[in-house]
Amino acid sequence: MDSKGTIWAALDTDKAKALKIARVIASHPAIFGFKVNRLIDQEVFRRDGEPALFEELAKHGLPIWVDLKMFDIPRTVVERLIPYVQSGYVQFITVMAKGEVDMMADGVVAMGDKGSIIAVTELTSFSEEQVHLGSGHPSKASVINLARISVLAGVRHMVCSSQELGVLKNRRELTVLRKFVPGITPDWKNGENQPDQKRVGSPAFALSGGADKIVIGGAIVNDDDPLGAVEKTAQEIEAIN
Repeated sequence: MDSKGTIWAALDTDKAKALKIARVIASHPAIFGFKVNRLIDQEVFRRDGEPALFEELAKHGLPIWVDLKMFDIPRTVVERLIPYVQSGYVQFITVMAKGEVDMMADGVVAMGDKGSIIAVTELTSFSEEQVHLGSGHPSKASVINLARISVLAGVRHMVCSSQELGVLKNRRELTVLRKFVPGITPDWKNGENQPDQKRVGSPAFALSGGADKIVIGGAIVNDDDPLGAVEKTAQEIEAIN
């Protein structure tokens, strides 16, 4: 399998380290873009003179995904989205699909042609039991339902775990959704556990199952050689039949 543009690098670390890693790995063909989450909080409290997060990341010419996981009344979500849209730096922003159709649809309108909303279904940090307790349904059924209302809202990108990809692939009404899949640990990590992730998979399992992109954080940012980690992951993807 071609590894080009298959990896979202999740830069979940301190900002100085994240920007250094971005500079090192940005030119690797397997890197599609950068996902930022808690870095946003560090940016809000940035000291005068420190490099601006989005300006620095944008220099690499790759998409930036702001993983805010918005979940509120539609008007509030739109007002939170607008500064990111107007900045010109951000191409993708997450909302929680559980916010329902109106919230997501208004978010899609707010983004316009300047970017895309990504609907997060069930968090990969939730176990099967936690998903069932929270939604009243098994994870596969809950994700199918959330994916359906995302399509109704005009969303065309979603987040789910690799465990749900099989059932999503069999639903014709959901083929319009591009699937970004976190909770990924490369096999070269020798089965190293992700303590904050529950419904997980390997690059081969996710990409063979229908993932359009995989999201990898710890395997890259916690490695002493981030570029080497990306290269080993790319080689692993290339070996997929």
